[in-house]
Amino acid sequence: MELMNQPFSGQLGNRLIELLDSGDFHTLNIAVAFAKNSGVLRVKNALENFRKSGGKVNVYVGVDLGGTSYEALTALLLYTDTLNVVHSEKGQTFHSKIYQFVGDTKGFLVVGSHNLTGGGLWTNFESSTLIPFDGSKGILGQIRGGMDDFIAQLKSLGDSIMSIAAQEDVESLLQNGYVIKEVTEQVRQSNAAKKDETQKRLFGYGVNATLPHLPKSAGKGAATPTPKRSPTPASPAAVPDEPVGKTIWFETRSMTGGSRNILDLSMKSLVTRGDPSGTSFDLGDPTVMRGGVEFFGLNPADTNYTTDITLNFDGVDYHGNTILFPTGDNANGTWRLQIKGISQSQTKITDALRAKGENFYLVKKIISFTKVDTGYYFLSVFPESDLPNFEAASIILARNGATNNARKLGII
Repeated sequence: MELMNQPFSGQLGNRLIELLDSGDFHTLNIAVAFAKNSGVLRVKNALENFRKSGGKVNVYVGVDLGGTSYEALTALLLYTDTLNVVHSEKGQTFHSKIYQFVGDTKGFLVVGSHNLTGGGLWTNFESSTLIPFDGSKGILGQIRGGMDDFIAQLKSLGDSIMSIAAQEDVESLLQNGYVIKEVTEQVRQSNAAKKDETQKRLFGYGVNATLPHLPKSAGKGAATPTPKRSPTPASPAAVPDEPVGKTIWFETRSMTGGSRNILDLSMKSLVTRGDPSGTSFDLGDPTVMRGGVEFFGLNPADTNYTTDITLNFDGVDYHGNTILFPTGDNANGTWRLQIKGISQSQTKITDALRAKGENFYLVKKIISFTKVDTGYYFLSVFPESDLPNFEAASIILARNGATNNARKLGII
């Protein structure tokens, strides 16, 4: 038995992945209050491998207090065997945080404060008791039996538990306000958290605790930028990557490309509000900044470079979305993000977008990219009518070009 005090004595996310990879267990039961993409996307490969080896994953998650997102449920639907939402209309919060591994001869139970989020599994101050089981005698047998009873009681909750069997179930939760998209929550929080800049800070910044980098296989195609034309080009941007979790959004208007899947990214952006000074967008003039391609790890001035990024859309990774600066007859003086990736099952992201019911789903929308890891982002799409909310929430608001009539972009 072990007491884990994260991040001082370890990070639970790393331990969960080790247990999933161990081969000692055939079932994982998870009961958590909150789930977010920041956690789910970092364990999904381990969940997928566990299931490919014959393992079963059952998840019970709450939707109280806005803690579980639309994106997390969409991804969990793909990487679990059963997915259930627990909720009481009387304000009784589902607040458990339990991870139970079951094997033929072994078991492992984690009971504590860790939600299925990046913070809960890696960066927050969290505590939990880790209990290994070998056999079923004595007090350990009683604890294991108590967990089995808890799962059975959850299943018997009637109208207070909902089985999520298809994406339509997640859509219903979204439409009825039980979950929201993560970027929508970022927008709300940003607007609510604007404070007087003169407010005195009374606390420090805690303990350094980082999210893990995903294995290369998880972000296939998300490599370091490679030369496109010059055999000895200048190095790509010498500025640090944007912090994980940062989001950039773009007003799309008409888009370009046969499938309207190409997003132009200007060399420079006209700043309309905020100050890019001290950020990776800084050009030494607060009225202009580097173009949006900077967010993806490329220096807009180094046009000899191209890179492929991975986009997670509706829980699926699409590899091979290319960022390049076109030349010749195709040149228009801007970088381009070609949203053309293909999933491991050979599904094109353009087909996934078309399946939303519109031939050109990205046209006249707001599209956002939230960084999960280097070269790996999740893509969200919003109606054009949400533009005022996105503008108000942005730390930096700019134009995707050097003129006042260029499309808008923002950093949240």
